Amino acid sequence: MLDRLLILWHFAATRWFPAPGLRTRARRLHRFLARVRRESPFYQRIDGEPPILTKCEFLEHFTELNRHGFTLAEATEVALRAERERDFRPELPGGVTVGLSSGTSGTRHVFLVGRSERCRWAGQMLGHTLAPASLRQILNPFAPPLRLAFFLRASSNLYTTLASRRVAFDYYDLTRPFGDLMRALAAAPPDVLIAPATVLAEIARARPAISPRQILSVAEVLDSRDRALVENVFNVPVAEVYQATEGFLGCTCPAGRMHLNEETLHIEPLWIDDEHERFHPVITDFSRSTQWFVRHRLNDVLRYDPTPCPCGRRTKTLLAIEGRAEEVLWLPDDRGEPAAVFPDTVRQAIYSLASPPDRYRVEQHAMRWEVRMSGGDEGEVRKSFAGLADRLGLVRPEVVFLPWTEQPASEKQKRIRCLAKPE
Repeated sequence: MLDRLLILWHFAATRWFPAPGLRTRARRLHRFLARVRRESPFYQRIDGEPPILTKCEFLEHFTELNRHGFTLAEATEVALRAERERDFRPELPGGVTVGLSSGTSGTRHVFLVGRSERCRWAGQMLGHTLAPASLRQILNPFAPPLRLAFFLRASSNLYTTLASRRVAFDYYDLTRPFGDLMRALAAAPPDVLIAPATVLAEIARARPAISPRQILSVAEVLDSRDRALVENVFNVPVAEVYQATEGFLGCTCPAGRMHLNEETLHIEPLWIDDEHERFHPVITDFSRSTQWFVRHRLNDVLRYDPTPCPCGRRTKTLLAIEGRAEEVLWLPDDRGEPAAVFPDTVRQAIYSLASPPDRYRVEQHAMRWEVRMSGGDEGEVRKSFAGLADRLGLVRPEVVFLPWTEQPASEKQKRIRCLAKPE
C-alpha cells in the first residue's frame, strides 16, 4: 500500500507540477553533495570538487559508492544468477534490486536501486509517458487494466513496479524465439508497446494483430527508418525513453522533443565539438541514495537543442541522441589528425541513396570500414561514403563489403561501431 502511495505521489508531482527552477535545483544539488560527503567513504577522502568518474572507475570503487557497502562480487552474483535462471525477482538484503547492463559499451555495468527509488522511477515514468487516453483507462474502474507489453533482454523489479490492479505488465523475454513472442503478443494485445527500436521494427515487419495506443522506444537509438516503419504499420507516433544504468535520463514530450530529466538530475555537458552542439553528459542524480551517482560520465553523444520547447517544460531538450562514443567513426584530416564522423552523418549517407539497404552494419577497423548489408547497392554505398569524406575534407576510408549476418534479438543492436581508430 505504501509503495502505491509513493508511486501516486511521484506521478502527480511529475504530471502536474512544473520542473523546479535553476535556483531550487542548485539548492537540492548542494544539499545532496553535502550528504554524500558525510556518508560515502569514497568522497570523504576527496577535497574540493568531486571527480568525474567513468564506468570503469565507478565499478572499481563500487563498495564505497553504495550505502549498504555491498561488494561488486555480491551484486554481480545476484545479477548473473537472475540472467541464468531468468528469474529477476531476487534482491540483496534491504530490498535492493540489482540490475545488469547489456555491456555494449565494453563494460557490463551493475547498478543498485532501493525500494523507494523504484517507486519514484515508476511514478516519473508514468507521469512523463502516459497519454491522456491511457490515464483515463487507468482511472476508470469499469475499464480493463491498461496492458503494457515490455520487450527486453532482462526484466527487473524496477520494471515490474509498474504493475498494479489497474496496470497489467507483460514481460516478453528477448532470449526466447521471436515467433513465440509474436504469438504471445497477439494473444494479449497491449495498449502500450515498449521495446528497443530495432525490436519495434521487427514487430512491425511481423505485423501481429495488435493496435497499441502508445509505442515507446527504449534502450537503443531510434533510427529514422525504424520510426517511419513502425509508425506506418501501427499508425501511432513513436515516443522515446532515454534510460540507462545511471537512471531515467529523459523522454519525449507531447510536442515530440526529447527532454532531459533535470527534475532529479544535474547534467554537465562535456562538449566534443567547437560549435557546442554535441556533448557527453556528466550525470549527478540527487534523487538516489542507495547508490551514489556523482559526476558520472556517460559515453552517449547528445545533440543539444537551444530553442525553447512549445510544450512549456523548462528542462534542456535534445535534437538527437546520436549514440555512444564508440558509434563515432574517425578519419584523418589533411594534417593527419583524426576527425570525428558522427553517426547521424553516416546514417544520412546511407538513407539518402536511391536504393538504401533494408538493414546494415558499419564497423571501423582503422582505415577499413567493414559494411554488412541486406539489400541495397554496394557501389552506391561506396560512392556515398567517399562523398561524405570529401565533404568533410577527410581521407576516404577503404570500404569492404561482407555477407549479411543476423544478430540475436537479445543483444542491443549496433549499426555503427568504431573498433579501432586510424593511427
